Amino acid sequence: MSTVQQVSNGKSKVLVATASGLLTILLWSSLAVTTTSLPNMPRFQLLWFGFGEAFIIGSIILTLTGRVREMAQPFAPWFTAFCGIFFFHLFYFVGLDFAPPAKVTLLSYLWPTMLVVCIALLSKKQFHIAYLLGALMGLIGTIFLMPADQGSVLTSGNLFGYLLGVLCAIVWTIYSIVNRKYISVPTGMMIGVCGGISLVSMMIHFAFELTVMPNSWQEMLIILYVGCGPMGIAFLAWDYATKNANLSLMGSLSYLAPLLSTLWLVIAGRAPATMGLLIAVILIVGGAVVATYPLKK
Repeated sequence: MSTVQQVSNGKSKVLVATASGLLTILLWSSLAVTTTSLPNMPRFQLLWFGFGEAFIIGSIILTLTGRVREMAQPFAPWFTAFCGIFFFHLFYFVGLDFAPPAKVTLLSYLWPTMLVVCIALLSKKQFHIAYLLGALMGLIGTIFLMPADQGSVLTSGNLFGYLLGVLCAIVWTIYSIVNRKYISVPTGMMIGVCGGISLVSMMIHFAFELTVMPNSWQEMLIILYVGCGPMGIAFLAWDYATKNANLSLMGSLSYLAPLLSTLWLVIAGRAPATMGLLIAVILIVGGAVVATYPLKK
């Protein structure tokens, strides 16, 4: 293979990986509007159902395509993916019980900025000042998405919840960076990881929650979508993106997730259209445009 072909193939892989990252962002943005349609379902039961569904469907696909062995990988990449995904959700869900949800969510969305900063410190090759500027614009825009009347920033009662929100951001940043080490590990491994997360979530659910079964076909369809999309394809796509895309760019673009999430809620009539939303649109979309500037050079 010639050098030109290698460069072309490399660029194509990065382009596909970037598209995978954007697909993840789109799927994650739909999680709020779908899960608010399941207000009575306990959180870890939803994780059990969602990741369990992803495991079952994914296992069938891997079996039919002769790739079921992809789930059997060394301990290190398995452990990294499991801990990154499971502990992010664990810290986030527990944090919601101790502090205002909007502020816990905002703190958990420090991870894109953390990711860009860490990449800047670890790899000058991937860093461009436009990525950091885009991430900061996204972070500021996300602040405008948050309600202003949800209590003080820090009190003795909700400090623990805020700390868990920050831990969410730290865990996801570490996972996204460390996962790049396992570029040779097939993404099919993530199907097995989904099964592991589903199993642990089921145990936590039975230990601390009451089971609430879906009572309509609409709720069953929502659970089916959550398992296939935000808790299924999304994590496979993010796995591929973190291994092959420009992580700094992915970090900057990830602030599109809370923006799109809010827009879906507005369209569904579950959130008001405010001036803060308009400012957030300008900042986050502007930040995404700034972050893609190096790609045009």
